[in-house]
Amino acid sequence: MSNAHEISQTSRYTIEVPMFSSYSNMPVGTSARTINFSQDGMYFVSDMEFQPGSTVLIQTKNGSPHHKKSKNSKRLRQVTVAEVLWCRQYTENPTYYQVWVKYY
Repeated sequence: MSNAHEISQTSRYTIEVPMFSSYSNMPVGTSARTINFSQDGMYFVSDMEFQPGSTVLIQTKNGSPHHKKSKNSKRLRQVTVAEVLWCRQYTENPTYYQVWVKYY
């Protein structure tokens, strides 16, 4: 499994977009929002705890501003499958979790 030092090797782009996240084998996702993304992965906040090493499905919500390009002409993936690298309780709101994933 990757560690936190590997996460920051590519540039990150800040964008807050509503999305759904779920384990890849679950039919229903939970609401979440992106915080930032890179070429290799994404950081988001969710009300669902995910286990490191698990596979998750991520999909931005319809009508989100994800179709707009950021300053650097990078785009957030609309639908992707990724591996959870870490998941921690969100200090600003203990009912939420901070999650970093690496795209497959």
